[in-house]
Amino acid sequence: MAGDDQSEPIDSNLRRAVLQAIRLAQSSIKWKPGKGETHLSKRIRLGHLPIQTTLSDYEAIITAILNHGEAKVFVFFFEGASYPTIVTTLQDKIWLSMIGLDGLMETAFPPDEPETYLQDPAFVYVGVLEEFQNE
Repeated sequence: MAGDDQSEPIDSNLRRAVLQAIRLAQSSIKWKPGKGETHLSKRIRLGHLPIQTTLSDYEAIITAILNHGEAKVFVFFFEGASYPTIVTTLQDKIWLSMIGLDGLMETAFPPDEPETYLQDPAFVYVGVLEEFQNE
């Protein structure tokens, strides 16, 4: 998986903010109003999830991603904002979960070509989740 080499340095304030956002998301999956259902529908429409998947099922996948100790932590930089992104393998698929620095869910999905997707320079690898949380 991309980012297996060494983590890149990010500002210590951003590291703290990323860690706090991850902890918030781990404690409770929260979406902007109506966004959970919108993202679930999109994942079903794209074939990432079975048609019978409920929001609760989708959030269980997200929770598994966010709590997988060996998951990779990235920060995605977009239009001046930073988005903590956790990437791990679940059921033989690489999934990513992206959150805002406020701990709110942005999205979670299995990229079609994860290696290529994560090589985008907008993604900066910062470490393995368990190690990152224990710094």
